[in-house]
Amino acid sequence: MSRKISVVTAIILFFIPVLVFAQGLRVNNKETQEGQTINIFYEELDAGKINFSIPVGNNKKAEITFDNGRNWEEMEKGKDYFTFAHRPPADEVIMPEFLFTSEDGKMSTERPGVRINYQRKSPDQAVEQVLEKMKTYYEQESIARFMSLISSSFPDRVKFEQSIENDFYNYNNIRLHYTIERKVFDDDLEGAIWDVYWERKYEDRAGASFSDSATVGMRFAKEGSNWMITGLRNNTIFGSSLLAMCDLSISSADMTLVPGLPYKVYAVVRNLGTAPASSIRVDFSYAPTTAGPWNFETSETITGPLNPGSSITVIHNTAVINPIAFKVDIDPLGAIQESSRSNNSATKFFP
Repeated sequence: MSRKISVVTAIILFFIPVLVFAQGLRVNNKETQEGQTINIFYEELDAGKINFSIPVGNNKKAEITFDNGRNWEEMEKGKDYFTFAHRPPADEVIMPEFLFTSEDGKMSTERPGVRINYQRKSPDQAVEQVLEKMKTYYEQESIARFMSLISSSFPDRVKFEQSIENDFYNYNNIRLHYTIERKVFDDDLEGAIWDVYWERKYEDRAGASFSDSATVGMRFAKEGSNWMITGLRNNTIFGSSLLAMCDLSISSADMTLVPGLPYKVYAVVRNLGTAPASSIRVDFSYAPTTAGPWNFETSETITGPLNPGSSITVIHNTAVINPIAFKVDIDPLGAIQESSRSNNSATKFFP
């Protein structure tokens, strides 16, 4: 029984110095606890430095390291505390270790397990800077700079980069405005989800003006010294020309042929996709006999935008006398990117 008690006593005595040490470490004059993560920002520094202090106890010398013991710095000895002022050169994660030399010359090391996350900018400032850069780079149509804000862990990053390039190809004179609706940070302040309302105004290649808007849930993470975009939810703004695409459609049921002087062709053009379409060319061709051939007659243009789920009726007055049939081709030159082109043509014969 006495042997077991001695073992338990030894274990208790072994752990007591560690607990006392962890409680005795002060960072910027604040007590720390073992395993604690401390977030420190530039405005909290004293003359640009982080101050460490640890009780002297029975030690005549103390040294501190921030790089796993590769370099040691001697701490200044006071009456009750050893102190050291560290000037962080940039954003860094600091996990201090200590080397003590006692009065009788014995040396020991201590690792309090305290993690200091130093960030020059506050997380709010850093994330807002990312938003400002997004706005600037997108308006400047700079693919390289825009993609520098996107984490390598972003889902389908290659496809997203292609979609941004497609935006810059299709749109001109892009202007953006954003409003921050909600901010949520992780407990360690190294990740965040913000809801950001974006408004976009732009012109297509034909010079027509458009605008759209969406509240995008944006996920950010701190990678090294930079905050990066790691995800976008409900994104119909950035890369929308590829991530969301139109699907222009017409069928024979969408065509109505009315005899008379002149003959009329009513063609209902639909957008079955998830993105608007503009400057849509619609070609009308006729057949003089049931055997053909198809002869092009004219083109009409839907200036747009034709929004997702919408339709528009194009009316054509033909100069042809007694046509047998008409064919309608939507975007015959393939100028508009669509999710499908299999439904871009339809024919209708007169009864």
